[in-house]
Amino acid sequence: MEAIRSTISHLQQFLPFQKMDISSMTLLAEQAEINYFSEGEILLDNKKDTPPDVFFIMKQGVVQSQREAKENQFYKNAFEFEEGEGFPFGPLISNTPNTSQFIALTDCFVYQIPSSVFYQLREQSTEFRAFCETRVASLLEESKRIIQNQYTNSTTSQQTLSLQLGELLNKEAFSCKADKPIRDVLDMMDKTGIGSMVVVNEHIQPIGIFTLHDVLRRITIPQASLDRPIADFMTTDPICLNKEDMAYEAALLMAKYGFRHILIIDHQHTFLGVVSERDLFSLQRIGLRDISHMIHHATHLEELKLSLVEIKKLAQNMMAQGVAIGQLTHIISTLNDLITEKVIELQQKAHPELANIDFCWIAMGSEGRMEQMFYTDQDNGIIYKDSQNNHAHKQVLLSFAHAVNHDLDKLGFPLCKGNIMAMNPECCLSEKEWQQRFTKWIDVPDSKALLNSTIFFDFRAISGDFSLANDLRTWLQEYASIQKMFFRFLTQNALNNRPPLGLLKDFNTNSHNAIDLKINGSALLVDIARILALEHGSNSTNTVQRFKDIINKAGFTEKQINGCIESFLFIQLLRMQHHFELDKANLPLSNEIKPSELNSLNTRVLKEAFRLIRELQSSLAHRFHL
Repeated sequence: MEAIRSTISHLQQFLPFQKMDISSMTLLAEQAEINYFSEGEILLDNKKDTPPDVFFIMKQGVVQSQREAKENQFYKNAFEFEEGEGFPFGPLISNTPNTSQFIALTDCFVYQIPSSVFYQLREQSTEFRAFCETRVASLLEESKRIIQNQYTNSTTSQQTLSLQLGELLNKEAFSCKADKPIRDVLDMMDKTGIGSMVVVNEHIQPIGIFTLHDVLRRITIPQASLDRPIADFMTTDPICLNKEDMAYEAALLMAKYGFRHILIIDHQHTFLGVVSERDLFSLQRIGLRDISHMIHHATHLEELKLSLVEIKKLAQNMMAQGVAIGQLTHIISTLNDLITEKVIELQQKAHPELANIDFCWIAMGSEGRMEQMFYTDQDNGIIYKDSQNNHAHKQVLLSFAHAVNHDLDKLGFPLCKGNIMAMNPECCLSEKEWQQRFTKWIDVPDSKALLNSTIFFDFRAISGDFSLANDLRTWLQEYASIQKMFFRFLTQNALNNRPPLGLLKDFNTNSHNAIDLKINGSALLVDIARILALEHGSNSTNTVQRFKDIINKAGFTEKQINGCIESFLFIQLLRMQHHFELDKANLPLSNEIKPSELNSLNTRVLKEAFRLIRELQSSLAHRFHL
């Protein structure tokens, strides 16, 4: 009895045991067996095909978890467990085999508890169960790792676009003042082998950049004097990103605008270094800028078709390198934007009458949210500036839009079955007409009309006069945020689509024994994010960014919102994986997946995601008295 009291007293110094009821702690202490492991001894290996039958709590010493990467012959991702910490939560929660070796770094004493007691404690103690649920995030990470491993042949030495830019700065940062003679600058560039010189002010803040590509055009051909200062030849206001920004953001800027160098700064705008296209792409060979170059220089549709093939290869390669799914869909959407812009550019040449019309081509749906995958149709429209020639301008724009929509269809972006396309007169409207249309949806909300209109609230400018789209977004956000009845109807519509969780079985499936990961999964979170963003003043259209914008504003905890983000990204990852598998098998792309074909880990995480969605839907229903 004294040993039991001693065990309880010791464990109550640590979470979650200090909050657990005495009956649960007594059960734990009665079943706990104290064991000793010497330094280097394995407590738990990863050789079994069944879930662990034991749970450990550290009493004394240090144990290290060394996850074995399946594609390598060495260990990585080390974690250490010290006094009061337990393991392995992940495999026990998900009921899957252990994938790590747990090795004693020092001589250790541990409390060893049968897995049956672990599960009993989860049922009996709300505190212990809540503590375990925080470990669901680790399940998600493990699932992501497994999915990534299915696509990767790379080694851990490869860099990925998920790195922060500051991590890529491994070279000396060269800079000079604006009055330095260009002769000296060129001499320095030659001796150091650098491709660019950054010009800074007295606070070491960048004010310009000069590159080797500028030499021919700005110095050699005009036969400029080499005694002139670099200020006469530099490009002013260079593009800068913060050291904490992600490498993929630099990659997108380079791909979209054709930049070869991005300047890296800190929060004080101090110059830290330069990241070049070579830094980002040569080691990885992902070809992002190559694809961008193909699109920019395309002169007909056949060339653009080749670009789409390369985009698919690129996405598969990036997935293998561990690029996060949110970044990946962002990159796909950006490249698809470039293709749309190029189609518009080519058709503008065939429609010279557009020259005097001020308009903006907008994307809606997944493209508007920067969440495109490969199984997607067109959702687009046009905003044009009001004038006395509205009717005539509309006819010209409709003819132009018809050509663009059909060109995109030829490239592999199918025509929208719901006819939400710029060639539809109801989607090609002037500024005032768009305001009138949104006003009707908001002021006189009708469930059926709103069901078909939510996609319009995700619009984003693609080409043309962006101010038209930005002004409409600003007006819409201000107008919609005060219309409470509108949000009630919007929520009511969203609640008509529930997560496919059954009462007597794991999932509610359709006649094909499948669930639609888009309709029954990601779309539920897209709807919730849209409602909260419109209600709380976010101008973002991207689902993840919308959730980030309303943290601590919408009556949900930060944990709940972060859970929404992780759940959304996980479902998106499953969709992308499914698309790749279907494409590899030469099958039509679909969002339908059979739960029976998921591994137990993904099944577990998907259930948790659906439960979270159900909780949020219930909270919204309560808020709007539905």
